[in-house]
Amino acid sequence: MTNDSSVSLSGLFGFARECLAAHRYPHDHHTFNVFTCPDCGVEPLALRIEHHTGSRKRDFRGVIFARCSTCDRERRVFSFTGAHRTALREERPVCDCGHGTFVVAKVERIEGDHGLPGFFDEGVIVGQCPQCGRYTAFVYTD
Repeated sequence: MTNDSSVSLSGLFGFARECLAAHRYPHDHHTFNVFTCPDCGVEPLALRIEHHTGSRKRDFRGVIFARCSTCDRERRVFSFTGAHRTALREERPVCDCGHGTFVVAKVERIEGDHGLPGFFDEGVIVGQCPQCGRYTAFVYTD
């Protein structure tokens, strides 16, 4: 991964937990998964987000592709859609500083009951710009 000191996986996890208001759900489990390149590991990724029919601001439907900033390999990293859905639009996120790659992660809230994991409740896919350190929430799933 880039040795830019502004990238913080723990900070990214904390930001994602804030996006999901995790403090309001102290008994739920919050899983944290960093998107990686299978060849290069954790590297900044350029995202291509394809929104499908039924996608709304807090309820994403579609596919997310990521291109590794090191080897340029693109692959599907997230999909929440179905055969009955069609592509509507595509976006390629860019940070406010103009940089087009992010360290990207997914956090999902799993309902908890007496310490046991339950069902998926909601999730968010977030990123941190390795250039300026700014956090961004790309999509929410419900």
